[in-house]
Amino acid sequence: MLIASCAKDLPAPVVVDTACSWVRIIYLTDHDIDVLDMQTKRDILAHNKSVRANCSNHQ
Repeated sequence: MLIASCAKDLPAPVVVDTACSWVRIIYLTDHDIDVLDMQTKRDILAHNKSVRANCSNHQ
């Protein structure tokens, strides 16, 4: 049995998270608040909290 290997010491791949460059806080108008259902409002709030927690350049 012949076993051959070409193992190399390669650097680990670099992962660049670019989410903060295209994700934005969602702003609602008074009309939006009136017409959106509660679950959608909760989802938007969770999204906005996540953006604020993970993207330091957002306020």
